[in-house]
Formats: sequence, C-alpha cells, structure tokens
Amino acid sequence: MTGDWVMTDTDVRALLAVFRPSQPAADDDIFYADVLTGLRELIPCTDITFQLMYVPEQRLKVLFVNDGGVQRDEAVGMADEFTTLFWHQFWEEEGCAGHLGTGDYSTLLHHAETSRTRAYANTPLGSVFIARGERDEILVPMTPLGGTDRRLMLWRNTDWPDFSEREMAMLSLARPHIAELHVRRDRELRGVPHLTPRQWEVLRHVAKGAGNIQIARSLGVSEATVGKHLENIFMRLDVRSRTEAVAAVQAFLDAA
Repeated sequence: MTGDWVMTDTDVRALLAVFRPSQPAADDDIFYADVLTGLRELIPCTDITFQLMYVPEQRLKVLFVNDGGVQRDEAVGMADEFTTLFWHQFWEEEGCAGHLGTGDYSTLLHHAETSRTRAYANTPLGSVFIARGERDEILVPMTPLGGTDRRLMLWRNTDWPDFSEREMAMLSLARPHIAELHVRRDRELRGVPHLTPRQWEVLRHVAKGAGNIQIARSLGVSEATVGKHLENIFMRLDVRSRTEAVAAVQAFLDAA
C-alpha cells in the first residue's frame, strides 16, 4: 500500500508517546502544553491550539504553541475587533460553529479548499484570515464536556503546504486520546483525585456500605483483588481507612 496518507507503525508509536505527558500542566492551564508541543513536532504547523468555548457566555480559553513557545489567552464577550467579528459571524461560519450545528464530533474539518475560494475571501472572517496569511486549517472537534465546546486547531500559513491525508489520519487517531486527556486535566483543575475507573467503582461500593466479599462478587473478582485495589486507593489518597477514603472523594463519586 502506498501514498502519503498511510500511517506507519512509527507514526502510531510517536503518537502514543505524545499522549503520555512528561510534565504536569502549569498552574491553571486548560490542557497539557507538552502534548501540544509534541503534536506540533509530529505534524508541523504555524500554530496548534487547544480551545475551550462557552458559547452562551461568549467566553474563550486557549492554550497554544507557535514559534514563540507556549501561549495562553482568554476572552469574554466582544472584547476587541476580532472577537466582535467572530461572535457576530459564529453561526454562519462552518469553521466556527461547524460541529455544534451538525452534532458531528468525529469528522475533522479540513479548510484548505474552502479557504482559497473567492466566496470565502469575501466573508468578513475569511478576509481577516487571508490578510493574516493563513493558508490551511484543521479543526479537530470533541464531544462537549459539561456544555463546554472543546476543539484542537492547527494552522499553516502561505509558506507551508496543505495538511496531508496522512496528517489528517494521525489527527483522527489522536482525537479520542486528546479528549480523554482533557477530561483528566479538567478533573485535576477541579481537584478530583486521579484514580483508575476500577478504583472509582470499588469506592462507590464502599460508599454504599459493601464489604470486600460483596464487592468481589459484584465485580466478578477475588476478595484479594478487592483488597489490593483498596490498598492502592489508600496510598493514592493518603488515607488509612475506608471511611477516610470515602470522605476524601465523596464530592466526586457521581461525576467520576
């Protein structure tokens, strides 16, 4: 099989390595900067941006990486000329509303062909992007989290070639992993303890008063396995008893 769209085992291994952040996110960053940096190395671009958007409040939070390094920004409402134009045109621009209107959160939007049409150049936002020298864009949508739109965007200016089918395929593979990493980061920001899905399941049973034998039967595992799960939970939460463990996570049991 030939063609520049074919992903190799090397591509897949490189992507998997990127999805294991080597550094914790800084302060209140909405995502992991080193993941964006790693993706930009695999898929070179002018700018790579992870964006959260609260549409009813017209609020944007972005973390992006370009030649200047890691950058952060936040805007609420029509704060300047560009955000005013953005929100005025939001539901008319496929690159803005796109998947929010269709409910399709799995299909990537490749903007290359659209961005070079005269019709696009004559739109208010299109004329701004063209004036900036932007040539191509990929929008990677994700299912909203708690009503918040999540998306990854990559841009290339006129000095770059269009994104290839191979690069699109890599981003399609990356999409669910990026969404999962954002869920992890969102929990970190909310102070949710980092436990495995099975550990949360064990704690839900403990919170209902179940003993180890009951939990083992319910989960289809041995009593010794339940005991090991609890041992690891106590270590992660820095507690010494079932009661302390439940108290430490009570506020998060339903959401986790």
